[in-house]
Amino acid sequence: MPSPRRDLELGRFLRRLPLSLLAVGAVWLAVRPLYNVVLCRSGETVARLLEYPRVAKINLQNGYALIGRTDLRADSAWLKLSLTQVHFNAVPFLALVLAVPGALTGRGGRRVLLASAILFLSHVLALVVNVKEFYAMGLGSWSQANYGAAARALYGALRYFFDIPVTFTLPLLLWAGALWERVATLTGVAGQGVARPRRS
Repeated sequence: MPSPRRDLELGRFLRRLPLSLLAVGAVWLAVRPLYNVVLCRSGETVARLLEYPRVAKINLQNGYALIGRTDLRADSAWLKLSLTQVHFNAVPFLALVLAVPGALTGRGGRRVLLASAILFLSHVLALVVNVKEFYAMGLGSWSQANYGAAARALYGALRYFFDIPVTFTLPLLLWAGALWERVATLTGVAGQGVARPRRS
């Protein structure tokens, strides 16, 4: 049976959610150009740390990441990747956070900051995985000569993993993990215990 506290918290959350979604969406549109720059530079740095020689190149062009290698000819293929598809999941995550009253106070604020850092890391890793998948599958005969079938299958699976499960599931997991007590109340999990059998 729903508790009065849960009904009150859920009502407040649902009333705040559309407004927080609009607010976060507006902020995201404003900061997206700067975030794209940071993401491309971070992705290129991490990609180069994971390879030898360090030749990964990620250029930013009108909201897209252009992924290539500096050791190939200038007319070699480049991957054009929409950065929006990499980091749009920050919008529902932050909207869910702001819809919870008092989410940024006390320990909740620190945990939300940690969750945001994890989400940023997932964006960088998603970009790096796209770099590796492009190397393995997008450069024609060069890819065939330098990557075996197992490597191509691995990088293809990793890209799928980041494109779908991570993109759509991670924001919910981070929200629930950072604000577990509040989310437990909203979902009715808080206060539910296992009934102990009575002694005869």
